[in-house]
Amino acid sequence: MANLKYKIGLIGSPVKFVSWTEETVRSMKQIGFNALQLNIAWGGRPHDEPLNLEDVVALSGEASLKYEQEIPIGGDSSSGAWERRRNDLKERIRLCKQAGLRSIFHFGAPYNGKDGYRDLPLDNCLLDGVTPDRYVALLERFNEEFPGVDDLLLYTYDQDAWLCNEFGTCESCRGIPLDERVVPFVNLLARTWKRLTGGRLWWEPWELSAGQVLKAIEKLDADCVSLALHSNIAEVTATLPVDRFLKNAANLAVKRNIPFVVEGFFTSATEEVEPYEHIAYPLVTLRQLRAIAGIPGAAGVKEYFGIDMTKPDPNLRVTELFFRNPGIGDDEALGELAEPYGTAAEEMKAFWRLSSESFELFPWDVSWFARKIGLCDVSHSMTAAFIRGQQCHTPSWDSTRRAIFMKTDDLEPDPWMIEDIQLRCELSAERATAAIQAGRNALERVSASLRDIFEKNLDELDGFQRRAMSYAYHLRETNLVRIIRSYREDHRDVPERLLAELTALLKEDQQNQRSTEPIQTVLGVLEEDLDEFLDRYFLTPDRNDWVKGPHSLTSR
Repeated sequence: MANLKYKIGLIGSPVKFVSWTEETVRSMKQIGFNALQLNIAWGGRPHDEPLNLEDVVALSGEASLKYEQEIPIGGDSSSGAWERRRNDLKERIRLCKQAGLRSIFHFGAPYNGKDGYRDLPLDNCLLDGVTPDRYVALLERFNEEFPGVDDLLLYTYDQDAWLCNEFGTCESCRGIPLDERVVPFVNLLARTWKRLTGGRLWWEPWELSAGQVLKAIEKLDADCVSLALHSNIAEVTATLPVDRFLKNAANLAVKRNIPFVVEGFFTSATEEVEPYEHIAYPLVTLRQLRAIAGIPGAAGVKEYFGIDMTKPDPNLRVTELFFRNPGIGDDEALGELAEPYGTAAEEMKAFWRLSSESFELFPWDVSWFARKIGLCDVSHSMTAAFIRGQQCHTPSWDSTRRAIFMKTDDLEPDPWMIEDIQLRCELSAERATAAIQAGRNALERVSASLRDIFEKNLDELDGFQRRAMSYAYHLRETNLVRIIRSYREDHRDVPERLLAELTALLKEDQQNQRSTEPIQTVLGVLEEDLDEFLDRYFLTPDRNDWVKGPHSLTSR
């Protein structure tokens, strides 16, 4: 198992602002983190945190005349917000220095807003003769105004940073492979930062295809570039760490003496369950850490989403236990987690085993849109269930991510795929139901200091369970209606067992939705006139309108 030199934390998350104070920084150090990312730097700019260098640095004097462009930057553009971001950053640097923690500023470059989604010629092109030098000037200015930052973390895709498409319309970049354009830029910024501070630049080659990343690794300047890699080619996925891509990338990095850290989810608040913050599945977290630490040459781990260290969190607690003892086993870890629960300890261990298994059985690999499950509308549409896959047009989305996600397109799924996801959602939901029951049995014996958080855990796990079953009901109803419709089209009698199952499913679905409509009307039509039911419900629409929003996997 690798000796993890870097344990990089992140105070706060996209769903929870946590103040940087001496106490919160000290808590992170006590958990075992020895480096902190200075800003959340999430695409939606939560809490108006810096996302790009331009959010905290402006060129002046001759450099301003030579390089500055009128490019609108996202976030709050008021002068008060500008000063607040800058003052917050200076204070966070001070707190890291005081605590003896390494500091890392995260940004995306070159800044191109959302234009990358549309494949238009970009304002900041790496081959325009201006952009690379402009970022050198920005880094020099950043170092002058924010002394004490140790390292940088750079995204060159996403985080409002986009690169020209070699198959697109940019006359400078057309036909030039991405690795030949991005690596000189990364190396230039890394050499600049090393010249200025002696620190390293960690490059996250996010949104690039596996081939592009692997090719780029062979050209990086190992003297000043390090790598930050997601836990697989598709995403940070708690249940799917360390795929073939990550092993290949790690192997190439080790051969070139390039340090790399791997990003994971180490708390109960993640992009996968957003906006939930309390669902505990500590064995998943522990197994994720083991897998990452088991990669030969891994220099460290990095929290991807963020950390709220102000509340009891079994996932974060097991991360702390692993940092102290990387060889800790499942039983030993659960035993230590359960100690504060006194006479409820055995039920709590059973609860965490079941919740962890529920999380592992859920089909996170079907589509990116299985993520943010807490935002899913439990009342699904009454059109034919779908599995939404297309996210955006980037090298990785249109190539290697298919190795992890079953759906990266919006084509009609095969009935077998629909059934596959239905069955796995059911299995996950069954374990969640059993976990909730075990938790409720323990609740009255949980101490008052832990009970409030645990009740929130149970409430959110119930929400997870209901959403998993919403998918399962919608998917099975769609396949059942498909079969029933085929009997009608063949001019054959529909077996009564199929109609009975459909009726029972709809009633269970209605109960799961905790709403009479729309299913009461659907049941009435089914009972009165099967042909009318088949003409009105569970049909494939002419177009996909996503009527239940962007985070309802099966509805349109």
